[in-house]
Amino acid sequence: MFESDVLPVVLAAGKGTRMRSKLPKVLHKLLGWPLISHVLTTLRHFRFNQIITVVGYKAEDVKRHIESRDIVFVEQREQLGTGHALMCCQGFLNHFEGTVLVLNGDVPLFREESLKRLLETHIETQAAVTLVTAKVKDSQEYGVVLRDRQGRIIGIAEITDRNRMKAAEINVGIYAFKAAFLRENLKYLQRHPQKGEYYLTDLIKIAVERGELVGGCEVPFEEAIGINTRKDLALATKVLERHLVERLMLEGITIIDPESVYIEMDVEIGLDSILFPGVCLRGKVCLGEDCILEPGVIITDSEIGDKVHIKAYSVIANSKIEDGVSIGPFAHLRPGAHIGEDARIGNFVEVKKSYVGKGSKASHLTYLGDAEVGSGVNIGAGTITCNYDGRQKHKTIIGDKAFIGSNTALVAPVKVGENALIGAGSVITKDVPPNTLAIARAREVHKQKKRKA
Repeated sequence: MFESDVLPVVLAAGKGTRMRSKLPKVLHKLLGWPLISHVLTTLRHFRFNQIITVVGYKAEDVKRHIESRDIVFVEQREQLGTGHALMCCQGFLNHFEGTVLVLNGDVPLFREESLKRLLETHIETQAAVTLVTAKVKDSQEYGVVLRDRQGRIIGIAEITDRNRMKAAEINVGIYAFKAAFLRENLKYLQRHPQKGEYYLTDLIKIAVERGELVGGCEVPFEEAIGINTRKDLALATKVLERHLVERLMLEGITIIDPESVYIEMDVEIGLDSILFPGVCLRGKVCLGEDCILEPGVIITDSEIGDKVHIKAYSVIANSKIEDGVSIGPFAHLRPGAHIGEDARIGNFVEVKKSYVGKGSKASHLTYLGDAEVGSGVNIGAGTITCNYDGRQKHKTIIGDKAFIGSNTALVAPVKVGENALIGAGSVITKDVPPNTLAIARAREVHKQKKRKA
């Protein structure tokens, strides 16, 4: 393989003014990953010795998100264009004799196969520079590749709204250079008179003027999408999500309406699971086999076992759900919820930082916070754990096979013993021993109504 003879350089110093954001452009998320993480993941399919990453605007934020052993950071203190960013890497080029691969951190959809083809083409043709191109129906604000009558690349032209072309071959902004060519010619880059920046595309012009071979490697436009605006980000999201959903369906997942679901990069889904329209899976979600996710289900950073049925419009975050569980509809599992095997969490039930044991049921209109519920427990409708005293949280413990009557308030800290029975409407403030009936409510009083004269 050619990896040891290739030095990748990722340009990630720009602010991204057109994003209109406080966040550096390369840290905007695409299906849960920062844009630059998509680029770095593609590079890591190869075994490059190191990856040079040029940072500038909010450099420490970018470093914190992508810091890794294989990354060497170079800081571009003044953002004076892509050519200047490569100039900042001059020290790494002085004693390198292979291929310098330059990628933009805001072109996230460029695929491993295309990168391999680019490098192979560049090495086979011995070109001074090989650039990635794509065909588009509307040139928009891309740099357009200029060719002579023999089809040789002779330059890059910036196309504005005034003279935009309906169809064109564009420059993607990904290049393979001979290191020797860069060493000899980077010093000839000139500042653009209007913007005061050094443009990497001027190296194409320099190569042509010196009679050097300039090669091209065409890719589908989808891979060429650069993120300059939120509109671009939405377009890239649609493209990547389509590929992700298609792969999941080919792996044995049923997705009833592929265009209506939202699934991020770190999601894993088991065989024969079914996703209904409107499902949203965010962060690190591991969904087991034979699960059913009904419409409107939202799951974030959670582990879901096999044969779990999550009913419509339930919201789950940072939780663990074991095999055979039924959730919802309209249930809310907040961070720290752990639902045991074959348990039932019904409609309008909220669980926070609580364990619900095997086969236990909280079927409707219940709040369980900071609780430990044993196995085989029945939680009646309207039950709440009163876990907060205004200053700190307290724990409720319910033993195996206890029965909590409807509309019960369990004032923590409190323990309900095994096989205990709590009468409906009780306010429990003291520990209830095992095998005990507890009733804590005012006596029902009947008085005769006075008749009007």
